[in-house]
Amino acid sequence: MTETMEIPRVPLGFLLTTLDYDVSASTDWHEHAHAQHELLWSEGGIVTLEAGGRVWAIPPALGVWIPANVPHRAATVGAAQVRATYLSHDAGVADAMPDAVTGVALSDALRALLLHNHQAAIGEAARLRLQHVILDLLAPAPHTSFELSMPASPHLRAIAEAVLTNPADKRTTADWAQLHGMHQRTLARQFEAETGVTFTQWRIHARLQLAIRELANGAAVVSISRRLGYRNPSTFIEHFRALTGQTPTEYTRADSHSAAA
Repeated sequence: MTETMEIPRVPLGFLLTTLDYDVSASTDWHEHAHAQHELLWSEGGIVTLEAGGRVWAIPPALGVWIPANVPHRAATVGAAQVRATYLSHDAGVADAMPDAVTGVALSDALRALLLHNHQAAIGEAARLRLQHVILDLLAPAPHTSFELSMPASPHLRAIAEAVLTNPADKRTTADWAQLHGMHQRTLARQFEAETGVTFTQWRIHARLQLAIRELANGAAVVSISRRLGYRNPSTFIEHFRALTGQTPTEYTRADSHSAAA
């Protein structure tokens, strides 16, 4: 299903507003850009964002900051409760945020205040004070665990999309090079130049993005590791911990706590 994002309008005199996009099935939004800065987040389900040749998986514990006028496209994997918070151009609104798409950790406090601003019936003065606090809490995530750079060259992007479609695909750099009529070292060098990591590292990262979606949907660690092509669940757990700082079980527990809060 393909949808069109609404044109955001921050009410006069306020700093931000949030729009709901609740969908019951996998949904894509066309590439678009806004005149306002945007914080894309979720109350449930998994959202993906693509901008500037990079892809983010956005579980409920993470938001993504999208600066004004940056083209981007969003999608959901199955049903989701997508939230888009738009910010006004008032001076100082986004001083703490970079001029680039980046992850934002949705702490319990930030999530609670965003929801309160969005749902509660409060006076104008109280709402404006609340919005100032929200802006004070906006800060880039300490790492970019949910970011995945996509290669730009058509043949490399085809390889990347094949891995995302079938994360258990075990074809090596040599296998892909042969398929595309290239030397192995040439393909490896191009892939790292365009993504910043080796093909092996990129595939691990891609698998773990998919694992985050499966965990959010309640899948078991063992079944996820098998689907992603890991022979041993312990290897999957080690890779997950190296990327996120948590085991899959710890991540699921923290994610559930955040969503409940």
